[in-house]
Amino acid sequence: MTTIPELMKAVVLEAPQKLVTKQIPVPQPDAGWVLLKVGAASICGSDVLRVWSGHARVLPIVLGHECAGTVVAVGAGVDHHLIGRRFALIPLIPNMESPISAMGFYSSSPGYSFIGSRINGGFAEYVAAPAANIIAIPDGVSAEIGALLEPCTVAHHALNRGGGVRGRSVAVFGVGSIGLLTIQVARALGAARIIAVDISEHHLQAAAQFGADEMVNAQTGDVAEAILRLTQHGVDLSVEVAGVPSTLMQAVLSTRAGGDVVLVGNQPVSRQISLDLFEQFMRRQLNMHGSWMSYSAPFPGMEWQSILDMMKAGRLALEEMITHRVALDHLPEMFDQIHQGGLEYRKIMVLP
Repeated sequence: MTTIPELMKAVVLEAPQKLVTKQIPVPQPDAGWVLLKVGAASICGSDVLRVWSGHARVLPIVLGHECAGTVVAVGAGVDHHLIGRRFALIPLIPNMESPISAMGFYSSSPGYSFIGSRINGGFAEYVAAPAANIIAIPDGVSAEIGALLEPCTVAHHALNRGGGVRGRSVAVFGVGSIGLLTIQVARALGAARIIAVDISEHHLQAAAQFGADEMVNAQTGDVAEAILRLTQHGVDLSVEVAGVPSTLMQAVLSTRAGGDVVLVGNQPVSRQISLDLFEQFMRRQLNMHGSWMSYSAPFPGMEWQSILDMMKAGRLALEEMITHRVALDHLPEMFDQIHQGGLEYRKIMVLP
């Protein structure tokens, strides 16, 4: 029988740009909820923004939604056989009463909650979640790899929104961690050709390592011209992950007539987009798709089991995605280092 302490170590965002490692009460699982002992959690770019932009929805808050661990306690109505088993966290808690959720667009419906941004998350020794918000990790898949399930499903969902990739050519614009995972998932799903676009040679070298066929450096020339030279008519599917207006235009100009463009990166709301963008969409008769998180019906969606199957079969090089590991005690310093710039990283694993 696991002894659960009253207090746990957690990294708390107390105010904008103020991360503190401290002792807080271990959450008690309510009816229908479970308590996970965190095995590993991963830093998402959105965590970095919440710390440094001042846009956190709730303060104080324990961040961390890319997370996996072991169930150590359950609330009323939950099967006790879950205790001792390993699970990954499904962070979105949808509002199932919303008509939008009934359509399967759980992350687009009003009234949802989210573990790691609206309620406490996994940058702690323990995290509580509804029993519906955990998914079993296969034997042979570590907690660290399990923590990468959620960002992998984001990539998978984006590719699904674009109509799938089997036998198609795909260009990924922005190959940070989500872009690299998009390349890996596209390769596993049968993409015929993958082109990576970025301004960083370091990122492009990683893209080649993880399955891209060609790399285009956006700083060395016209991206659309380069892609047209490689493909003759443009790619079937462009995935914009960078969240940069100029990159969005590059994605449009690089896509063949009748092709698909998926928007994944968060565009800066303070910037304006030229109407030329829409003119090009019209002339090319393109299909624009928004992609937000990683959920589809039935909740949480086929993306989650599909990625687990890929993990179990070893079809994704996720161990190579982990470039740094950090203990909870040193997590605030790691966020400082990220903010200062110059740190070349893909995924940073937080270990309690």
